Amino acid sequence: MLKGFIIGSSMSVPGVSGGTMAILLGIYDKLIGAISNFLKDIKGNTIYLMKFGIGAAAGIGSLAFAIKWLLEKYPFPVSFFFLGAVIGGIPALYNRTKKSSLKFSSVIYFLLGLGIVISIGFIPVGNFDISSGSGITHYFMLLITGIIIALALVLPGISTSHMLLILGMYDAMLLAITEFNIVYIGILGISTLVGIFLITKPIEWTMNKFPHQTYCMIIGFVLGSTSEIFRDKIMPAIPSNANSSWWIASVLMSIVTFVLGYKGIVSLSRFSND
Repeated sequence: MLKGFIIGSSMSVPGVSGGTMAILLGIYDKLIGAISNFLKDIKGNTIYLMKFGIGAAAGIGSLAFAIKWLLEKYPFPVSFFFLGAVIGGIPALYNRTKKSSLKFSSVIYFLLGLGIVISIGFIPVGNFDISSGSGITHYFMLLITGIIIALALVLPGISTSHMLLILGMYDAMLLAITEFNIVYIGILGISTLVGIFLITKPIEWTMNKFPHQTYCMIIGFVLGSTSEIFRDKIMPAIPSNANSSWWIASVLMSIVTFVLGYKGIVSLSRFSND
């Protein structure tokens, strides 16, 4: 539940994906397995997913607002905290690739993962807008959006909030939540759930069949996600008239927050089997 809480609270941050945080906290494999093999142990998987879901919902409903406020007030040091958290999980991921020796193909898979996530980050926001309209077509597009959101939720390194921005759904989704638009949220939620069940089985098969290659690509996904933190959070936070005192204070604070984020994830990754 604590890990679900951390994942839920971090999902509102562009550049930090739920899948990435699940991997860093050591529960990605278990979540994928519980969903893809749900019918094999309905009771056990239901209990496990409920524990995670309760924690994630609590994180989204509470800490997410605090994180959003902190990012608005102190974007530079808070962004470095998340940067440290993402990089802090790399050693644990690298250890999973050691079951097989590193090869030239390992670098190829890493670069492929890196390239995919960086490319998604450069898709212009506003090119698509499927939040407007009405009728059957609009709700059909909501179903398609739910499946795309499922991909962002399940695949590590892909920010759900960034995908919503690309699809022109971010503001509409926030509005639907604040106005308690049950129909809108319900259709999007059901389609996302369907998408998750469709995606998890192939991912589980890939992780079991090609674990070394998969984790090399996941490391690329995770490192690639840092580019969005730099591009969308850190760089815009630098004032055009920044003086030396601003730089000294910001850099010192950012070093502290980066170390805190790094150490926090390293400490949590030790409990990956709990």
